[in-house]
Amino acid sequence: ERKTEPAPPFMTSTLQQSASNRLGFSPKKTMMIAQNLYEGVQTHQGFMGAITYMRTDSLNLAKEAVAAARETIEKEYGERYLPAKAKFYATKSKGAQEAHEAIRPAGEQFSTPAELRSQLDAEEYKLYELIWQRTIASQMADVKGVSMKVTIGNEDVEFTTTGRTVTFAGFLRAYSDAIADAAASSDANQSRLPHLKVGDEVAISDVVADEHTTNPPARYTEASLVKKMEDLGIGRPSTYASIIKTIQDRGYVYSRGNALVPSWVAFAVVGLMEKSFAALVDYDFTSSMEDELDDIAAGNEVGANWLKGFYFGDEHASDATAETI
Repeated sequence: ERKTEPAPPFMTSTLQQSASNRLGFSPKKTMMIAQNLYEGVQTHQGFMGAITYMRTDSLNLAKEAVAAARETIEKEYGERYLPAKAKFYATKSKGAQEAHEAIRPAGEQFSTPAELRSQLDAEEYKLYELIWQRTIASQMADVKGVSMKVTIGNEDVEFTTTGRTVTFAGFLRAYSDAIADAAASSDANQSRLPHLKVGDEVAISDVVADEHTTNPPARYTEASLVKKMEDLGIGRPSTYASIIKTIQDRGYVYSRGNALVPSWVAFAVVGLMEKSFAALVDYDFTSSMEDELDDIAAGNEVGANWLKGFYFGDEHASDATAETI
């Protein structure tokens, strides 16, 4: 038997990725709609923001939010779907700033999407529903299933497949796409198979021979580019949408369907930057600068020395003092 844990609640980057993949929203559009939800709607608790602050890289939920989620789970799905203990999540990315909660429905009691339906337009409703589902699912019981290898055939031919049969839906009751979002688990990517037992007869309506070829890496989409920037530590939650808008506005990329295709201008600019300013376009530049600024804050480095070294080269840094700057 295998268990799959739910995905954590949304932070900015994962909200943008899921809204792009599931709803077809660009990061910019997602943040505009989230801003509207944050600014406020009329709920059963009065006029208030429908969601918490939408620019965050925290996965933490306040105690009140955990209690609200667990209350909703018991009410909407029953005790079977409520784990004995609350689930807590921590951000793994280096340098994460957790001043805010994860993105969740606002208040000490969560309004269901149906309760806010009349207060929201179609796109606001879809995004709120996505946030509500993910928050509730993050506190639900694990999905349970059995990994299977199924062989179908006779004396002449044999077909084999592997996959997973779900024996307890768990958090999938609230968030059907959560398996894809929890894909860190290897069995999360396996095919879903029906319940079968040895000797079952299977009707074969069609057999198709598929050629398998190895494809090159896919081009970035807006969602996958956000994920890559997050992995590399480039930018902050509040800057992902503006970064993508900037490279589009300046003609560095153009859209072909969902793909972002680099232009010749992009190749020329990147070549110039890599040749003349290699240190500034290094993937580790942001994270290394944050470490150096932390050293200044801790008193292990003189800020004036660091600034002169940054602008004029490290060989000049020793000439600077705090008094001469």
